[in-house]
Amino acid sequence: MTSSDLDPVIASYDVYLTDSEISRFVLQYLDRPAGDAYDDRHGQKPAAFRIKPKTGLVEVDVPINTRVNYDVNKGLRYGDALKRSRNAREGSAFGMAGGFSSGGVGGKVKMEGAGDVEMSGMGSGESASLLRMQTLGGRIKNPENGDPVYMLAAFRGKNLHLSPVSAVVQLHPQLHHLDALDEIPAKGKGGKGRKDGDDERQAESEARAIDVKIKAAEDGEGAMVAGNLDLLKKMQDEKWDTYNWVDAETEESWNVYESYMMHQDPENLPQLDSAINSEDYLDTMSAPRIDPARPEMTGWAMKQNRKKQGDLEGSGGPTEL
Repeated sequence: MTSSDLDPVIASYDVYLTDSEISRFVLQYLDRPAGDAYDDRHGQKPAAFRIKPKTGLVEVDVPINTRVNYDVNKGLRYGDALKRSRNAREGSAFGMAGGFSSGGVGGKVKMEGAGDVEMSGMGSGESASLLRMQTLGGRIKNPENGDPVYMLAAFRGKNLHLSPVSAVVQLHPQLHHLDALDEIPAKGKGGKGRKDGDDERQAESEARAIDVKIKAAEDGEGAMVAGNLDLLKKMQDEKWDTYNWVDAETEESWNVYESYMMHQDPENLPQLDSAINSEDYLDTMSAPRIDPARPEMTGWAMKQNRKKQGDLEGSGGPTEL
């Protein structure tokens, strides 16, 4: 029995590399079961996708299932906080995306297409806000030397198309509703019977610009802190690029999949030439090889010795006199 019988070749494919200039992001929902995706089939199709390309911030708005395990009283409380929030009304970002800035201080970032709450009439001539949308956020990590290169694979017949992944983004729930609640001043402060407009004016008068001075024990630590503050300022200043979410099972989504995940004319693509030979590849991927006759010779030294022996044999070997 030959080695090929023990390890038969099941299938072979021609491999094609697609355009690496196209941005492809893999979004990971760490607290979400794999079989319960955010899509239209499960009733939770994301409403929007936002990205700050320069600072690498990513946000996805997903609807909340208000019929299961949902506290309506808290939903109204948080929804009302977002409705009354100056940040939400003026289109600003909360949390890291807003540079952790407090509401009311200048320099806020406009958030195009933001919509964390949905309005609904509650009777008595008043409107209430029920929190129906949750924001998931994460940050793109800049690649470093030695990081793995991820590819997306797509099969078409006997052809395997590999597409490089621009980044893997891990998304976590963002607590924007708590930030909005903290932004609203406590009721009863400054007297009873104050109207909503008075609350807003009082909050605006309480907002003060703060001059922060940082003195670190070491220059290196001070530079790191200053760099973090500069990054937060860039996050706050950069505007969102907002995109509509297309469900995976729609015809439009499949058309994009066919266009950007596969080559349309693979027959006219250039052939890749390997920059490494088989022997160098084995030395790179395997443990150091040892010559049983000369254990002190391993790896590169053993290869050079074999090459020297091969040159001697090719020239007829040593000549005895």
